[in-house]
Amino acid sequence: MLGSIGELLLLVAFVACGLSALAFFWAVRAEESSASEDVWKRTGRWAWSAMSGAVMGASGILWYFLFTHQYQYAYVYEQSSNGLPWHYLFSTFWAGQEGSFLLWALMMCGVGGLLIAYVQREYETPVMAIVGLCQLFLLSMIAGLQFGPVEIGASPFARLSEEFANAPIFQQNPGFVPADGQGLNELLQNPWMTIHPPVLFLGFSAMVVPFAFALAALWKKRYTEWVRPAMPWTLFAVLALGVAIAMGGYWAYVTLSFGGYWAWDPVENSSLVPWLIGVAAFHTMLVQKKSGSSHKASLLLSITAYLMVIYSTFLTRSGILGDVSVHSFVSLGLYNQLLLWIAVLGVLGFGLFAYRYGELPVPDEEPRTLSREFMILSGAMLICATAAVIILGTSAPIFGQIFRDNPSAVPQSFYNKWTLPLALGFVFLAGLGQLFWWKKMDVATINQVLIKPITLATVSTIAVLVLTPFAEQTLIVPSATEGAAQMASASLAGGLAEFWSVYGFAIQMLLLLFVGFFSLFGNGLVLWRILRGNPRMAGGALSHVGFALVILGLLASSGFDRALPRVGTTYLANEDEMPRENFVVAKNQTRVVNGYRVTYVGKAKNHEGHTQYILDVRDPRGRTFTLKPVAYQGSGGQWFKDPDVQRFLEKDLFFSVTPKAATGVGQKSGPPGGEFQLAEGDSTVLGEKKYAVAFHGFKVLKGPSTATTSHKRVPENAKMAVGARLHVTNLETQETRSLMPIYMVMDDNSQQYIENRVKDWGLSMSFTEMDVNSGKATFAVQGVSVMPENWVVVQAYTKPLISLLWVGIFVLAAGFVVSIGRRVQDIRFRR
Repeated sequence: MLGSIGELLLLVAFVACGLSALAFFWAVRAEESSASEDVWKRTGRWAWSAMSGAVMGASGILWYFLFTHQYQYAYVYEQSSNGLPWHYLFSTFWAGQEGSFLLWALMMCGVGGLLIAYVQREYETPVMAIVGLCQLFLLSMIAGLQFGPVEIGASPFARLSEEFANAPIFQQNPGFVPADGQGLNELLQNPWMTIHPPVLFLGFSAMVVPFAFALAALWKKRYTEWVRPAMPWTLFAVLALGVAIAMGGYWAYVTLSFGGYWAWDPVENSSLVPWLIGVAAFHTMLVQKKSGSSHKASLLLSITAYLMVIYSTFLTRSGILGDVSVHSFVSLGLYNQLLLWIAVLGVLGFGLFAYRYGELPVPDEEPRTLSREFMILSGAMLICATAAVIILGTSAPIFGQIFRDNPSAVPQSFYNKWTLPLALGFVFLAGLGQLFWWKKMDVATINQVLIKPITLATVSTIAVLVLTPFAEQTLIVPSATEGAAQMASASLAGGLAEFWSVYGFAIQMLLLLFVGFFSLFGNGLVLWRILRGNPRMAGGALSHVGFALVILGLLASSGFDRALPRVGTTYLANEDEMPRENFVVAKNQTRVVNGYRVTYVGKAKNHEGHTQYILDVRDPRGRTFTLKPVAYQGSGGQWFKDPDVQRFLEKDLFFSVTPKAATGVGQKSGPPGGEFQLAEGDSTVLGEKKYAVAFHGFKVLKGPSTATTSHKRVPENAKMAVGARLHVTNLETQETRSLMPIYMVMDDNSQQYIENRVKDWGLSMSFTEMDVNSGKATFAVQGVSVMPENWVVVQAYTKPLISLLWVGIFVLAAGFVVSIGRRVQDIRFRR
């Protein structure tokens, strides 16, 4: 019964939204008749209120179904389960396509309500007509209507028996209700799931407002005044979307095992692009408001920013990125609807812009090169170019379908290669723009304002080069012979190209470091001056300081991060295939890794019932702490790992573990055994402290200087034979045996081994490889496991100065908040 009411409420919301958009449209057409306009406006408001009430009612019903485990509904069955805590049950509302569309529609109801309540009278009707049209498309995604073969949307209230009508269980028993649901995806069972998606959809919803104002300006030929009421909404949309992106990055950092916060995933990129264009749009609005130029850029970017929101929705929800992104939704057959949404709003937005293009104001003179206007517009264009590169790479699978059956995403190197030089430009301009004045500046004034930030940036950059491993981390130099040969044979152009291929990345990183410091100090000086005068005006400088800190934090944490290298004497047979950042620690064993003492203490259960692996760590400065990374096997047999992070002011230590059971080692049938390596004079322990093995050196039994050997076990056709002198101690009885397994090279250059056996211990030892230069020997043992039964593979990274990144995000957001407050006050003052 309630499910039918939910479907009815969504239908009412869809119809009421269409009525609201149409009423506001006719109110615009009836502006010449005040009485008629008021009637249509009131109708639009009441219809919007009815739509909002219906959406809230449908949302309440869906939450009720989730909390009461109504598994007869497909969405509830697919997204929730009995064992989920209440906060994860709450977040299952937006875990799937239908629920997330409903959440987005719910956010849009609030945005439209605020516009009706607070927007200026002359903009309410055209703006709300456009917002209503956008909401109508959004509600169509969850309408769940069917007209013959045509389906419109997918309802969150569809019954399980309808979705899987051909399943044998429903053919036998149509009223069957499962006892439990499939549950929330293990990767989504994280506290950030409860807040990150709502903030993201809040940003998507708010981005419709500058789009609506831009279209209203073109529609009503109000090309100048619209930016004032649109600016605080643009700032809010950029703030919400930026905070959501930062939350997603932090979520990945503390949850995923790769130790990063951004992987250039196509779905991650699709939320970054609208943010970048929104930032550029606000800056062009600022120029338009201050100097009366850039009308075209402000309109075009405001339109494009929201269209990129819809395009990102298409990428995420159409299923087109299903094979190249871990974040994309399963397709619900909304491909054509999403394309229609993009097409209609694209034609409406760009078509109206083209139609009015000849009427748009043209400034009396173009901004002078040495002016804040020119710097801001240049920076906005560089940001847009960066967004274009990212959306091109993100869309590569779509373009690839034209030429191949199984297109793939572009590699991360594509984004790094093309965005880095563009970032150099807009980061530098982010510092320069605040230092410049409006209209124009002369050379003398420029020298005066630039000398301090340039000096401070230069000193800081030199300090980084001298005091940190910046150069060795970023510079890859070929061998002297290779480099000389290439330079000698190259032409001038080829030589320059070769020089850039070797040093180009390091040069760009060095320049980014310099412009990051320049932006920090330049905006810092401006901020200090503003705070002493009028703090209400500090939003721009504060956000630019935060942006500079973000850039420096990205450089430090990504450019200087390094794995703790694998060291030690014992290793697994397949360990050479593991990345070098992995090292093995047995229970109660201490490993010294790059100055860090890591002890695996044991296991425990966290509050969710998952296994924690307790590591006691002591860093090179003597600081001790305990880390508890989590690793567990999900219901589908897949292993999930939640890392743990130890935070210091100067760095983060990132630890993740892979338990023995997840590696597959030891699951093969057969006697215990393995390989281990020892240097001359070293020792190790095998098994659960069962045997101690000490390597006392090599003994040459036969070689070039000894044509014959007295050792009876060495055959005549061996041209070289070397023994390894071992002392093996049974740690239980304290009995020690002397062994000498032999490694041989035969006349045909084949290798053979003579093993030693200790029959009463059930132990055999072979000498399988030697390295005379390093003094190391490799041994194969049978009868005892090389590793203890309880061990973990530890993955460890250091993330230097990553706190700069998080502090920069907070400062950037604070700058947006200050700017929003100022813009809102300006609107109220004008009223």
